[in-house]
Amino acid sequence: MTDSGLIRRYPDFFVSEIHQEILWIRFSGNFFHNITSFDKRDFLGDYFRRVKKAEHIKTVILEMNYNESGVDEYVNFFLSHTDEASLFGGTRLLEINKLSNIINQTIVNILELNKFTIQICQGAALSIFMNFGFACDYRVVSENTVFYNAFKKIGGLPLGGGSFFLTKLLGRSRANQLLLLEDEISADKALACGIVDKVVAQTALESTALRAAHKISQVQPRTLSGVKRLTNFSVQELKVYLARETDELQRVCVQMGQQKVYA
Repeated sequence: MTDSGLIRRYPDFFVSEIHQEILWIRFSGNFFHNITSFDKRDFLGDYFRRVKKAEHIKTVILEMNYNESGVDEYVNFFLSHTDEASLFGGTRLLEINKLSNIINQTIVNILELNKFTIQICQGAALSIFMNFGFACDYRVVSENTVFYNAFKKIGGLPLGGGSFFLTKLLGRSRANQLLLLEDEISADKALACGIVDKVVAQTALESTALRAAHKISQVQPRTLSGVKRLTNFSVQELKVYLARETDELQRVCVQMGQQKVYA
C-alpha cells in the first residue's frame, strides 16, 4: 500500500496527510451536507478499508473541525425533512436513514481499525462528534469544548451509538442523566465522566496527540493489532445496537412529521 492511496484532499470536507507512521485526517465543513451529498459512493468505507491494510501506519489522528455543523444546522437538517410531502413521500426519510447509516458504519470502521486511533476536538460540537470519539482509543479536547445534545431540541434521538457507549461507560442511570437532563456537556464534565481522556489548551491539541502517537510508534505491530482485536471482541453487540437505533430513529422521525402536519 502506497501513501498515494491514503492522501486525499477534498477541501471543506476531508483532508489527509501522512507523517511517518501517523495518518492525520482532518474533517471540516458542513457535516450534514458533506455526509449526505458527497458524490463518491462509500468513500469513507473504502478509505478506512485502505487504512486497515496499510501496514506502515500505526496511528490515525482524527481531527474534527465542524464549526459549520452546530445546533442550528442539526435542527435545520431534521426539521426541513418533516413536512407532509417530503416525509410521507419517503424521499427525505431515506435521506435521514442514509445519514444514520453512514454515521454508524463510519463509527464501526474506526472502531475496527488495527491502528491506535486518536480524536482531537475543539469548541462547540454536537454530541454526534463525541460519539465518534467513543470509537477512538484516545480522546483529547480543548478547554473550550462543549458537546451539545441537539437531539433534544427537536424531540429526536442521539445518533451514532451515544446511548450504547455512555451506558457501557457510566451505567444506565448516569447515561440517562447525561442524555436527558443535560443540554450540554463541558470539557471538564466530559473529563470527569471519562468521556474524554485529556483536556488541554487549544494550542496544545496537536502536540498532545503527536506525543501519544510517538509512544505508540514504540509498540510492536503484532502487539498493537493483537490488543485491538481483543478489545474489539464485543463489536458485534454495537452493530446490533446501531441497527436498533436506526429503526427507532425512523419511528421518531415519522412521529415528528405527524405532529407537525396534524398540530
